[in-house]
Amino acid sequence: MFEILKYLGKFHPVILHLPIGALYFTFCLALVERFFKDNFSVPIRIGLAFSFVFAVISCLLGYFLSLNGGYGEETLNIHMWLGISTAIFNGILLWAHKQSTYEKHFIPFFGITIILLSITGHFGGTMTHGEDFLKPPKIKNELVFNIKDSINLYSEVVRPVLDNKCVKCHNPSKSKGGLLMNNKEGLLNGGKSGNILFANNSLQSHLYSYLVLPSEDELHMPPKGNSQLKKYEIELIKYWIDSGADFERFDKTKESNEVLALNLASFFPKTIAIAPPPTYSNLQNLQNLNFRIERNSNENNFIEAKFLGEDIQTKHLNALLKIKHQLIKLDLSNTNLNDRKISKIKKLEKLKYLKINNTDITDKGLISINKSIESLNLNNTLISYNGLQSFLESSQTKNVYLWNTKIKPEQESLLEDQFSANLNFGIKDFSYDMPLLQPIIMTEQTLFTDSLLVKFYKPLGNPEIRYTTDGKAPDSLSNLYSKPFSIKKSLTLRALAFKKGWKKSKPISVDYFETGGTFTKYSLKVSPSKTYSNPEKLFDRILGTTNFREGNWNGFIKEKDVEYGSPNPGDMIVEINMPKGNKINAIGINALTSINDYITFPKRIELYDISSGKDVLLSFKNIASEGLSTVPNSKMFIVPLNKKNINKIKLIVKSNKSLPKGHPAEGEFAWLFVSEIIGLL
Repeated sequence: MFEILKYLGKFHPVILHLPIGALYFTFCLALVERFFKDNFSVPIRIGLAFSFVFAVISCLLGYFLSLNGGYGEETLNIHMWLGISTAIFNGILLWAHKQSTYEKHFIPFFGITIILLSITGHFGGTMTHGEDFLKPPKIKNELVFNIKDSINLYSEVVRPVLDNKCVKCHNPSKSKGGLLMNNKEGLLNGGKSGNILFANNSLQSHLYSYLVLPSEDELHMPPKGNSQLKKYEIELIKYWIDSGADFERFDKTKESNEVLALNLASFFPKTIAIAPPPTYSNLQNLQNLNFRIERNSNENNFIEAKFLGEDIQTKHLNALLKIKHQLIKLDLSNTNLNDRKISKIKKLEKLKYLKINNTDITDKGLISINKSIESLNLNNTLISYNGLQSFLESSQTKNVYLWNTKIKPEQESLLEDQFSANLNFGIKDFSYDMPLLQPIIMTEQTLFTDSLLVKFYKPLGNPEIRYTTDGKAPDSLSNLYSKPFSIKKSLTLRALAFKKGWKKSKPISVDYFETGGTFTKYSLKVSPSKTYSNPEKLFDRILGTTNFREGNWNGFIKEKDVEYGSPNPGDMIVEINMPKGNKINAIGINALTSINDYITFPKRIELYDISSGKDVLLSFKNIASEGLSTVPNSKMFIVPLNKKNINKIKLIVKSNKSLPKGHPAEGEFAWLFVSEIIGLL
């Protein structure tokens, strides 16, 4: 019998929740009845009766459970008598509710019962979960700061502090007390008063001890009235000295003590907060204003922008301000940006990377650049020594690019000694006997119907671009490019870059074609290989690149033609219905060569008039074989019509049936690749 009672006791945790929930719910009903004057007498009485019955059962099962032992006697007794008291109070409430005068003391007495129930539950939880089960958790203050797993305390902490607070009075141009603090040698040599740095002894080191003197003391550094070091900066210098004052050692930040971690967290800037997404309309507006917009990362909403034009106006800068919370990288190089226009840049609060190469910016314009910029490109500008020095004294810039500015060679070393920022002045005389880079044509399209605007992007160094449109090689007297220009007929554009002191660039040559419409009715008489079959691409006005796998090419090779049931000669044969009223004078065929991929240009192209049902040869073009060293290249081959009012033509593009002598696969079938057939004016 005793074992049965102990077994029944195990149901105590199951049953006890029934009266608890019922009693809390009934108390809520009683409150609603009191304050909202509703009549809930019946559900209240049912709730009290239900909770009373199961409270008594729970007390009995609880007693049976205690027979198993294993509970603290003092806590068990308190819990047991509190539980019995709660059940008794529950019974009194049930009795009182049946009386006609219950309303006066019912709610207060019910409140006492609820408090008693809660205390009972607390001691029950203490027995099952331990005394501290309701103790608030200790929150661990994890320090998260924006640095690497390991740092060089001197170069990444101590040196920047000294640069900002000390170097302006202790540099090669101005060395108070004969002390230089702009580099390692200066710190180790000390000044007229002797050494200022003693490894492992910060108290003996004036580098630290002078920092903590009262500000009124004449030895206190920096002198009163100057920008003072913050407490965490002083503590970091002390730690560096006491840990050996090592200029080269890297310390692991994860192994740093709590005090050091706190100071490092204060010193290093916090990680950039995630920016809200920019609006679609603002981005669309920037693109309409000739900005190229890119997302900085898929993990954030930051934006990178580059102005593709040359004439930047107030409307462009105002449009950038619409995304000032997201814009992190900006390129305004090769524009008419000046000191007046750049003033709006200061409002771009999140900007970290700024490129203003080849602009009219002077020292005055630097004032408008945020001090929080991390990377600044000032190549080929009017920046001088004084302007850059003033800017760097109060900025957080880490990298500055200064090729071809007004800073003299002897001033470059002075700036490098004064500041920890990485100052890149470029390589001296690197242009000697070096060719310029080729001009870059930004207009990718080469087919047009009425006209086409051609635009160059100037290479580094802002050279002159000379060009021709008659197919002749350009020289220093050819047309000078100054702004985009239009072409209105088929031509070959050739261009070179020139600059005094440099070798001219390699020439660039691009063919542009004025088209006379698209062919819509045609019939391929030989099907392409299944691997490279894209017949709909032959007339889509898109020229294929040298990547024959991109989907814009049709490949032909000598094999059995499954579709037509006859051997495929490896040639392309197509019949085309000419558009009515067309002014087409020639047919263009865009083909590919890539010797290493077994692809060669056609051997011969033939054009026939088949309007009358007979093949009448109009023209043909024989194509010389390429050498084995030919690089992959696509080319437009043109065959003239030599006749007007033609209704239907046949085009035969004949392939080289075998690869040339000397090829690793000499004698095997060669591929013929064609991406476009188009009518030309």
